[in-house]
Amino acid sequence: MKIDFSTHQVFIFLVLCTLLLSCENNPLDVDVSTVKIDLKVKRFDQDLFASKTAITPTDVEGLSKKYQLFFQDYTESVINIGSLENPNINLQLNSFVTDSYIKEIKTDVAKIYTDFSPYQLQLENAFKHYHFYFPNKPIPEIVTFISGFNYAITTDNKTYLGIGLDMFLGSNYEAYAQLGLPNYKTSFMNKESLVTGAILGWIATEFELKESNANLLTEMIHQGKLLYLLDALMPDEPSATKISYTSEQIKWCEDNEQPVWFYLIDNNLLYVKETPEIMKYMGESPFIQGFPEGSPGRVGHWVGWQIVKAYLKKNPSITLEQLMKENDAQQLLNDSKYKP
Repeated sequence: MKIDFSTHQVFIFLVLCTLLLSCENNPLDVDVSTVKIDLKVKRFDQDLFASKTAITPTDVEGLSKKYQLFFQDYTESVINIGSLENPNINLQLNSFVTDSYIKEIKTDVAKIYTDFSPYQLQLENAFKHYHFYFPNKPIPEIVTFISGFNYAITTDNKTYLGIGLDMFLGSNYEAYAQLGLPNYKTSFMNKESLVTGAILGWIATEFELKESNANLLTEMIHQGKLLYLLDALMPDEPSATKISYTSEQIKWCEDNEQPVWFYLIDNNLLYVKETPEIMKYMGESPFIQGFPEGSPGRVGHWVGWQIVKAYLKKNPSITLEQLMKENDAQQLLNDSKYKP
């Protein structure tokens, strides 16, 4: 068989040119080396367990002074033992820290996260990018804690970003299986996902979907905007980590992008508002019912991500601030010219 090498050479040349141009024009390739932020990390998971005797009202006062609003949210919401104004709150806290189950969790957390500095560096880099794009928004202090498997991320959206270290102990951590957590959730409950999960938790509260009773398209675009913002804040992080997919699930999405989109269009699903129908494509699940084998849950997140990428590619002058303020999902879709 005779092959026309000249045609192939031209094709290869064009591909290389395209790749070079796309690298040169990558709007997310920014230098943050001169960006200055003061990112504080507080180890509440260590301070709460520091007392060698029973926790006293004086200990509670000291923790309250150091951790302020976080400590209040911790007792009232995270471990749900009541208000700090309760005169017996120290007894409630003491019961928590001396519980044999919690002590075991504390030991396991300490084995993995004794030195938090590598994660602090990653968080600092992400928040440098955040400050670069949103210079007027606050930088939270980072607070690490143990929740008793109640919370992975908590925040007041202004002053603190709390990270529940016991929710990042590894996909094979025995207690997760004992709790009945499914594999599609525990697969990403590891230290490699900690920083991405924390940053996504922060921006999800900073840029909440304001529209109530939103349709599927609006939900998809909103999640796509958050994932694109993750691209900007953590440009070196793999796409699979950002969306909590395996490499096989990413490939499935790439291979099936067009049929998934046509399926949504042909079945008039973009504008549905029924919660069960929206959750089918946006909610946590091992697969999408009725889709071919290998389909991951939350496929609507991935499709929304691709639409937002197409939108920014078609409209390169749009800033991240402008993107996050754009609430008209239909207009964004129209302007994206999205055609998988």
